[in-house]
Amino acid sequence: MNDKNMEYLKNQDNQSKMIRTEILLTPLLVISPMLIGSLFIYDWYIRGFLENDPSYFGTLILGIIILVGNILFDIPFIKSLRELSKNK
Repeated sequence: MNDKNMEYLKNQDNQSKMIRTEILLTPLLVISPMLIGSLFIYDWYIRGFLENDPSYFGTLILGIIILVGNILFDIPFIKSLRELSKNK
């Protein structure tokens, strides 16, 4: 069989569709982890810091990990998405 017939997705035709889908889902991928990380930090502040309960320290660490990880991975993602959309 010919390898061209075995291709599931043709890259030339679907490249613009994939970029549009990524652009559509970018706010969800960027905002939701930022919101969740902020809620964890807020929860630590209300329950742990103001009430002096050290058992909520893990919530702070988890919130910081989510926020820092999101920032580290989202900046290159958005830059590459901009470059791809400008090229097309």
